[in-house]
Amino acid sequence: MDFTHHVLTYLLVMMACASSSSFNKRPNILIILVDDFGFADMSGNWSPQTVPSNTPYLESLADNGIRFVDFHAAASVCTPSRAALLTGRLGKRTGVTRNFSPFSVGGLPTNETTFAETFKSAGYRTGMVGKWHLGITKEFHPNSRGFDFYYGLPYSNDMGCSDDPGHNIPIGKSCPKDRSGEEDPTYPGVPLYYNESIVAQPVNQTSLSKRYAEMAVKFIKNEQDDRPFLLYVALTHMHVPLLYMDHFKNKSLNKGIYGDTLLEMDDTVQTIVNAVKESGQEKNTLVWVAGDNGPWEAKCELGGDPSPFIGVWQKLEGGGGSTSKMTVWEGGHRVPAAVYWPGTINGGLISEVTTSMLDIYPTIASLANVTLPGDRIYDGKDITDHLLGKPFPKDRVLYHPNSGALGSVSGDFGAVRVGDYKAVYFTGGIADCRGKLGKAESHHPPLIFNVREDPMESKPLEPGSKLYQSIYAGVKMAMIDIDASLKNDNRTVADYTEDPNAKPCCNPHHVVCRCQD
Repeated sequence: MDFTHHVLTYLLVMMACASSSSFNKRPNILIILVDDFGFADMSGNWSPQTVPSNTPYLESLADNGIRFVDFHAAASVCTPSRAALLTGRLGKRTGVTRNFSPFSVGGLPTNETTFAETFKSAGYRTGMVGKWHLGITKEFHPNSRGFDFYYGLPYSNDMGCSDDPGHNIPIGKSCPKDRSGEEDPTYPGVPLYYNESIVAQPVNQTSLSKRYAEMAVKFIKNEQDDRPFLLYVALTHMHVPLLYMDHFKNKSLNKGIYGDTLLEMDDTVQTIVNAVKESGQEKNTLVWVAGDNGPWEAKCELGGDPSPFIGVWQKLEGGGGSTSKMTVWEGGHRVPAAVYWPGTINGGLISEVTTSMLDIYPTIASLANVTLPGDRIYDGKDITDHLLGKPFPKDRVLYHPNSGALGSVSGDFGAVRVGDYKAVYFTGGIADCRGKLGKAESHHPPLIFNVREDPMESKPLEPGSKLYQSIYAGVKMAMIDIDASLKNDNRTVADYTEDPNAKPCCNPHHVVCRCQD
């Protein structure tokens, strides 16, 4: 009797310890960023989820995790959006307010701490696959910013020539095949890096997505290192030029070239996430998928679908122009997002909580019990409670930086979200599919829209109404708060100096630096 009692007690203790150990085990983190991703490119975001989709795997991932329908990029253009993701801080703090070029001397300032640096210091193995766009010289290279492993492009895939220019509007430049001809310093071949070495220039973009998947799978399945991992995959898709494997040609649902590329992107994500399952790590891996900004409207049928966030006011009252990428309209910064973590996060949830790419860093740090640097202010929020199904505030304040309109590159806030309402200070100035810019205007007082009831941003509140005055008072207070926060913060300034000699080049004796791995 006593022996049986002791055995049962022992088994219960061992089961409790195992349960505790499993719960406290630090999770793997897999972040997948899709370039120029329209909200309706995942059709389940706003259509019945029975509608056929060109992203069937992503739909499944969202359906079995949390689908965010009020998730925002921290800027509506590549570089400042990615800087915000890696630091949890807006460009007004980091100094990164516009894109770096192939000739940029600087990058994300080195006194800004990336999540890779934080997690590496905490014992994680860290890797990155894909587009970096935060500096090309050595001190700004991913290997110098916390990533043990890097494979990808240093900037956007249209920032240079290619042997196959692919699909773009206007069509991109083809690289010259020989050494002859006058050098065009604007168009060196787009380089592919393996850590700090260029292994192909120009890169074969047709097979690039497949190679990204292969490298990500290899990193995930590394059996020689049992440390938890953080892997950041920044896909080239859906940025122009669009190129993809023949296997996906004419396979999409009435979407043509763009839809075929969506299918390949979706397949790439599936291959990467399946590697987590195949290696037995699914129950201990958080997967977070999001877009870096909205679609590029000037690319017409080669750009994505921001529906229903189409900025009707700009189209009808503002003289036309884009309401997506590079603008502060919802189509520019409201992006698809989903989190998947079976066994920890309940599936089938649709989140209408206002969330941001800025939240990723503080949230994954919280989940992994990793301490953030304490000498700065973060714009992101820890949304762990929301992911775990606990009560969480639905509304918040979000600041949307001007990412190209009115010619401003300072990161000034072009719009502010306060609860259900959004105040828009800058409109126009970015080309749409027809080349129309719309009138670049500054609005003081701002246009104010109820973006929950009017997601198309079609009818602003009447400035003389009591409701407008009430909301505007809250907006002004939000602006006072951010100004005070910026004054009291440890801010940095990015170096946007350019030097033609800074361009990545594996063969300086060739007109486009040609080399192949």
